[in-house]
Amino acid sequence: MTVTPRVRPLRADVREQIVSAAGVEFAEHGYAGTSVAQVAARAGYTKGAVYSNFGGKPELFVAAVQDYFAETVVAAVAETLGAASSAPAATRTRAMAHALADSVLRGERWPVLLAEFRTVATQQPELADVYGALRTTQRAQLAEALRSAAEQLPFREGLDLEVAAALLLTCVQSLSVEGAAAPEAMPRPLAEALFAHVLEGMLA
Repeated sequence: MTVTPRVRPLRADVREQIVSAAGVEFAEHGYAGTSVAQVAARAGYTKGAVYSNFGGKPELFVAAVQDYFAETVVAAVAETLGAASSAPAATRTRAMAHALADSVLRGERWPVLLAEFRTVATQQPELADVYGALRTTQRAQLAEALRSAAEQLPFREGLDLEVAAALLLTCVQSLSVEGAAAPEAMPRPLAEALFAHVLEGMLA
């Protein structure tokens, strides 16, 4: 009888599967209501496998948030800026504001989860650095998206892209949470108007 040797999964594949499972668990149960054991069970691995790939639940949460952020917010901003570069100047800001509102008023649970994690971080000092590093990374990703579009879009002379990215990140997070928690208090026209106001300050 020929025995087929068991193939050990690639570390990158294991991490991807764990992060995917974590995303589902956090979305269903929130940060506080999710345990490493739950994530491991959903992913089909042991808790040891999770800990060998991530330092603990905070790092696992950050990895899941970053997946969401890169696939939705950063991608939406980059796509919006790219499309705006060929749009008529008269309609550019409105088109960009419309697209950004689309990306944040989706009823996604992740912005609310991030707000929960921020609250936990204010109560547990050991998480403050984890939260701070996450937001710094997200701001850098948005700044890079702005930097990539700078050759095609007429940004204001002297615009500090790091500051612009921080402002954009703040708007995205705040409007996402408001839209998820109280959509009637953050109607679509108001969200678009807020984005348009921010963008008008960035473009020449």
